[in-house]
Amino acid sequence: MKKVLVLGGGKVGKSVAELLLACGHGEYAVTLADREPANLREAEANISRLRSTVRHRTEFATLALDASDKAKVRDAVKAIGAGGYIVCMLPFDLVLGVAELANEFGVHYFDVTEDVETTDAVKKIADDGRAKVALVPQCGLAPGYIAIAGYEIARRFTEIHELTLRVGALPQFPTNALHYNVTWSTAGVVNEYCEACNVMLDGHRTRLPALEGLENFSFEGVEYEAFYTSGGVGTLIDTLIAEKKTAAESRIAYKTIRYPGHRDLMKFLLQDLRLGVEHAKPSINDRVFDRRLAIDLLDHAIARTLQDVVIVFINCIGMKNDGHAVRREQINFKRAIHATSMFGRVWPAIELTTAAGVCAMVDLHRLGQLPQTGFVRQEDCALAQFNKSVFGLAYEAPGQIEGVVLGRA
Repeated sequence: MKKVLVLGGGKVGKSVAELLLACGHGEYAVTLADREPANLREAEANISRLRSTVRHRTEFATLALDASDKAKVRDAVKAIGAGGYIVCMLPFDLVLGVAELANEFGVHYFDVTEDVETTDAVKKIADDGRAKVALVPQCGLAPGYIAIAGYEIARRFTEIHELTLRVGALPQFPTNALHYNVTWSTAGVVNEYCEACNVMLDGHRTRLPALEGLENFSFEGVEYEAFYTSGGVGTLIDTLIAEKKTAAESRIAYKTIRYPGHRDLMKFLLQDLRLGVEHAKPSINDRVFDRRLAIDLLDHAIARTLQDVVIVFINCIGMKNDGHAVRREQINFKRAIHATSMFGRVWPAIELTTAAGVCAMVDLHRLGQLPQTGFVRQEDCALAQFNKSVFGLAYEAPGQIEGVVLGRA
């Protein structure tokens, strides 16, 4: 049995713990750490319902932990022991440094962060030749699954001219001016709206401001917009460059999907009103208007919903060899995942897909199907390999997960 520390028990963290226990068939002993007693109580209630449903062992514990206390985080990571796993689900501003602790104590490291600086720090451990464990950042949905699916499409081409990855976690029934409800970490949303975005334009890697690159498109009869946000492309651009699939005209980017009008309002809030500044100086009235205020404002005003939908839409254009001729073709990939009821509760689509992404990578590592040490890219996991995992059902047939776990399918 593998010990797992899930560090952060918010909207998605508690789902990571539950999904590992539900689909892991007794292979995991999970500790969920969070500073908020309400989060830990909700998780305990979820696991209690799960235990009444599944037949296999579900070893679960909670730990009251303030992740800003680095000494306590260190103790928690050390307690997992060599060969265990840590799944870091903390807000972007608390993730940095956790991978170093994991590597120090021989604990395999996974996270779902969209923060590029944090991922660069994780990769540096391997680049410096210090990696003793698997270092697997940017799991989850986006970054995460989107890179796995994007690479599956891209590898069918000999030369890529355009590759656009798009993901959106959206309310099924939007009613406010933002056309948005809180479905996952508000801190993560604001951060990806503020930080620079890695893209490839005309064959050159560059960084562009978030919220730019606005486009509009229709998906199954519904109108959407999409724009650049930070982190979603992961390491995919570097991988495609290394495989010599890019050319002078290549354009590769990740965009977030929203309902029309959302981007303009967020741009007004974060740029025009300057609430996207991370470390702002106090005003003349000694008030601080910064990114933390934007996060608190959205958490305060925007209601949470369990009725959401995750949209995944990828298109790739390039040169493709079909065995007879090389020609310019386009391949599209799309998924729409709705909130799902299983194990006695409703799983919002964003919780299920993000949790499934990181849980699948942990499970594939345990089974020896991923590199066992060093920096692991999402592209190291083939889409077919991901989909063979029970966690892959979250994207292909979420309504079947409970039946498979309980032996009914």
